[in-house]
Amino acid sequence: MGAVTHSVSGRAVVKFVEEIDAAARGDLTTRLAEAGLAPRVGFDLGELGLVPERLLPAAVITLFDDLAAVGAHQLARVTQTARDWLVAAAAPGFVEVEIDVTGQTVRVWASDPDRATETVGKFLSGGLAAGPLTWHGDRWDVAPTPATGRLAGPPPRVLALDTDWFSAKGGLSTFNRSLCAALARAGADVVCVVLEPSPEEIAHAREVGVTLVAAPAATTGGLRDALARRPRLAGGWAPDLVIGHGRITGGHARVQVEDHFPAAARAHIVHTWSDHIEWQRGDRPDSGAIAERRWKEDIELARTATRAFGVGPLLHDLLSRDLSGYPDAPAPGRIDPGFDLDDETPRVPPLWQQRQVMLSGRLDDWSVKGLDLAARAVGAAVELLSLGGTEPELVLRGVPPDDHGRVRELVLEWAGRRTLQVTPRAYSTSADDLRADLRRACLALMPSRAEAFGLVGREAIVAGTPLLVSANSGLGRLLHEVLTPQDAALTVLPVEDDESTDTRRWAFETARILRDPAGAFALAERIRRAMAARVTSAAAAASVLDTLA
Repeated sequence: MGAVTHSVSGRAVVKFVEEIDAAARGDLTTRLAEAGLAPRVGFDLGELGLVPERLLPAAVITLFDDLAAVGAHQLARVTQTARDWLVAAAAPGFVEVEIDVTGQTVRVWASDPDRATETVGKFLSGGLAAGPLTWHGDRWDVAPTPATGRLAGPPPRVLALDTDWFSAKGGLSTFNRSLCAALARAGADVVCVVLEPSPEEIAHAREVGVTLVAAPAATTGGLRDALARRPRLAGGWAPDLVIGHGRITGGHARVQVEDHFPAAARAHIVHTWSDHIEWQRGDRPDSGAIAERRWKEDIELARTATRAFGVGPLLHDLLSRDLSGYPDAPAPGRIDPGFDLDDETPRVPPLWQQRQVMLSGRLDDWSVKGLDLAARAVGAAVELLSLGGTEPELVLRGVPPDDHGRVRELVLEWAGRRTLQVTPRAYSTSADDLRADLRRACLALMPSRAEAFGLVGREAIVAGTPLLVSANSGLGRLLHEVLTPQDAALTVLPVEDDESTDTRRWAFETARILRDPAGAFALAERIRRAMAARVTSAAAAASVLDTLA
């Protein structure tokens, strides 16, 4: 491309990966000029040497003035410009903004919130060591790679197995998607194999730094057996670590290691507590046998893994207990799903008169999720409120599409109030649908009789929506660990399977929140800030990568 020249003020050079076309290159340089720089284009990033494609930035913007000359405000504008360009150009991965004089670097992903770019100058001027400064959703942190964009050593290669990337079948895919993205942010080279990824799923995974690969078609057995076949990985790529999730993909992860990648470590993540959940699914004569078989399968996969992990404090405790019977099994780790904030703006109570109470999850499993308790509590809360006006609406997200009428009738019967507005909604794989539900709601209920963790409750906390959650859940235990006793007591409620006591307790707290939404939203904001500060996706990724230590 010829020699690189610089302007006398606001000097910058931009380098691109070869895949970025001329139009997208011109768009970024134009945006940078509008942000107050005089950018020039340098040689393509291929000159950096052999770097795995996923860890190669889409572009590197090098600023040839120190932070004092550039100014924190200007640097924030540049990082915001990089983020907007990533979104507009649908460019893969991230952009690195380097300050040549100090050697400091900001790594900008498309998902970076505006608030992060506004505060980056303060963190860089605070004397952080050289290295990519990456936004983790609740804080800036130094990534484990040097400022030049070169790797200090080969990044750990992680292969995760799941049935879907989006949450077509519930919380396991939500957890896997979040964990893969966190591992990518931590510097790992992450490939996730799913059954039949859509173009939208592939694009979304690429945006968070993950390569999504379709499993080869199964030649025998069911569709999920395709996950046991060796995936088609480019360039002889082989994992250092294979991750399997519970009974769903844990066995396939074991086959991948034993048959295809014998040098790889294996992490087995336990998501459910079969011995508790199966007994809550009605009068099935074989509940005990099903529970025993499923838990035994999970324990066998955990015992033979390089390391097993329980999701949240409840499963970690159970896993530690049951693995203690096998002296050769490594002590299990614990993964707490991160509460990273994607919006720093504090929530305010809704202004509309009809306040929504929502329950979300796979509501065909209504006994486990406590749908009957939620209905009784809301019905009794209306009596306690004596509003004399518009009654609250109970929104049910996760009702089977052909079962709306029957479930609505059951809920009205349990509530004991035929005038109660009950709105069934089908289960949705869209994170936007759930986020919109939560932002409309004045209260989210999670009265589960059995819940290994409770990702729906986590989503409510991150959204800043007031929440009442069962003490029988892993999330309830985690809240007790992190929050003050006073705040935990206002959020985590017992479920004792005593209809009268449970209804009275949950109705009282539901009425308290609906009566004083301003106080409830202030508490919700305090809780989400505390959880975001203490429980992060970066910590979850670090726990998993410790398997390779």
